[in-house]
Amino acid sequence: MESPDGTRGLNWRVGRWIPWSEIDITQQTRGGPGGQHSNRSATAIDLRWSPASSRAFSEQESEYLVQRLSSKLDGKGRLRLVASDERSAARNRELALSRLANLVREAMRRAAPRKATRPTRASKERRLTQKKQKSQLKRDRSRRPDLDS
Repeated sequence: MESPDGTRGLNWRVGRWIPWSEIDITQQTRGGPGGQHSNRSATAIDLRWSPASSRAFSEQESEYLVQRLSSKLDGKGRLRLVASDERSAARNRELALSRLANLVREAMRRAAPRKATRPTRASKERRLTQKKQKSQLKRDRSRRPDLDS
């Protein structure tokens, strides 16, 4: 399914897109800028998308995406984004779609592996000094003056 502007779907990376048929967009009334007008006009956008059942990703990519977005998914495994920042439904739709693209882009970014480093000489010395001070403090607490004869 192509959108009215002829694109295949939401482009989240060069050459990669999420088909429009997988993105469910509804309009709602919601507060926000615009006063009473915003309470009576359906300008807020409610976007829902299921990364687990998306055809835009391989099985491994889909599992990785679900894992990275797990805190943002509802009980059915769907991602929900609501945009009501602007007075215009069209602008809110653009905001919701750009937020989805950014979320997917960031979730698919692989974290660089951590490189193990050695502690510096100064940090070792600081640690040992702190240990000696703590040890001395505890030693001083345990001494009872009535037993020192």
